[in-house]
Amino acid sequence: MFKKILVPLDGSIEAETVLPYVRDIAARFDSEVDILSVGLGSKRRRVNQLLEEYVQHAVEHLQKHEITSRAVLLYSSAEEEMAALSEITAPQGKLKAKGQVVYGGPAENILSYTQRNHINLVIMATHAHGGLLRWWLGSVFEKVVSRSLVPILGIHSKQVREIDRTDKTTFRRILTPLDGSEAGEAALHDAEAVALKTGASIVLLHVIPAPHSVEARWLGPELNDFVRAMHDAGQKYLDKTKKRLEARGLDIDIRITAGDPAETIIDTAKKEKVDLIAISTHGRSGIPRWVLGSVADKILHESKLPMWLVRPRQIINQMLKESEKQAN
Repeated sequence: MFKKILVPLDGSIEAETVLPYVRDIAARFDSEVDILSVGLGSKRRRVNQLLEEYVQHAVEHLQKHEITSRAVLLYSSAEEEMAALSEITAPQGKLKAKGQVVYGGPAENILSYTQRNHINLVIMATHAHGGLLRWWLGSVFEKVVSRSLVPILGIHSKQVREIDRTDKTTFRRILTPLDGSEAGEAALHDAEAVALKTGASIVLLHVIPAPHSVEARWLGPELNDFVRAMHDAGQKYLDKTKKRLEARGLDIDIRITAGDPAETIIDTAKKEKVDLIAISTHGRSGIPRWVLGSVADKILHESKLPMWLVRPRQIINQMLKESEKQAN
């Protein structure tokens, strides 16, 4: 399912927080891993030479964990389309990995590389900065998320796990918020796939947004009936979804509550002790109409948990049509 994974690195310790997750997910899905770093200026600059060495080091790190790795170093700038190509193949290999250095804007290069090389998943740190070239800022992650057509697994740079020294899986309990719409289920498919591979349990959460003051006045005495109807509809939806997933052998819990969507998701994640939030971004349908980019954005800024962000197919198709119009 995730045959090609892209891992952007900038040379910082914070960015390397993603590597344990990369190892675990790639090994389980038999994925190829592309390690991408973005240099500035000529490849002859000492800092870019250090970056090359760093990318190779990251590939070797994967190789040491019984991963078959391949490193491909590409150098390009306005003057040099391609200056060098090298390849390293480790013995035994179950997992392929390659490293690349390209030149230009970080976010733009990550996005274009993703499309050109048919990447299925991007795993990157959300708030790392520093590094050899000091380009890794939260804004890069946000730009990638806002325009990516493929799922993004964002790992907070301060997310410290003991998985390097244990045999435990990276994810054991996944929270998946749902709004009752097809678009809102975009992340559920990925969460299901990860749970099947890792044995993780899934908590399905349905949030009923509290009515605004205007809505409350308009509904008047019928407000309680309205909220009750919303709760019953959400419960019926979650029960149906739970039954389908349990039929596949998954461990499923369901939760339904009212409140601010982002705050409720963050609070539920803490209470349920989840280690991953899988959420759809920019869905624009469903009765509650809350699975929007703003919800995911608020969670990203207030929670330190890893987030698996998936754009609904409807929105992807719309973005592709807009890109075609611009190209013509």
